[in-house]
Amino acid sequence: MMDRNDHGLQVLRDGAQLLGLSVSAVQEQQFDAFLSEIGLFNRVYKLVAAEGDELVVKHVLDSIAAVPVFRQLLASQVWDNPQLCDIGSGAGFPGIPLAILLEHVHITLVERSGRRCGFLRNAVAVCNLASRVEVLEKDLSEVTGNFQLVTFRAFHPLVDIIRDVGKITSGDSVVCAYKGRLESTDEELQELDRLSAMGSSGSRSGWTAEKVPLQVPFLDAPRHMLMLRKR
Repeated sequence: MMDRNDHGLQVLRDGAQLLGLSVSAVQEQQFDAFLSEIGLFNRVYKLVAAEGDELVVKHVLDSIAAVPVFRQLLASQVWDNPQLCDIGSGAGFPGIPLAILLEHVHITLVERSGRRCGFLRNAVAVCNLASRVEVLEKDLSEVTGNFQLVTFRAFHPLVDIIRDVGKITSGDSVVCAYKGRLESTDEELQELDRLSAMGSSGSRSGWTAEKVPLQVPFLDAPRHMLMLRKR
């Protein structure tokens, strides 16, 4: 392992343990490769405004804090070959950390920036994830298909994307949005309900919402997962 990642990897180990997650030696090597790839490209591509331990806590641990939620969803649903779509993947969060720990899920990383897609393809390759992780250089509005799980983190407000998200989900799909303050999420949901009632959101059947609290190790900030299902 590369020396510059050693302390960050220890933070990752400690954080994963607090989350009740087991990280194998192979998975740790994948995280190490991912962190190294970010370090290689970040100064030029400006992928994330963090490095070292801050990068691990604010982005890696923040991403994997929801792994128990995803595992519970996967265990409770009858999905053959589940497909997860990470929209606005950017630097690969949460998609690549999820891919490392959710070993039986096919993941599509959607990113419209060609430069960032180049980084994502390299990261997928060095992490040995190419067999089940695809990089799609498209805007969300151009994405087709049907995904059982759709996730995003630090992306657009719900009202701006719900029409396009609705097009790539079906009745048994779950939209899993990484969110911060509950008050902000409630405001988004109120606006979504208002537009749905008007028929303006493209989802006249509406959505049901469930908020699941998340605790990100070593991060003193509110986090929760907003899960949306079509009525």
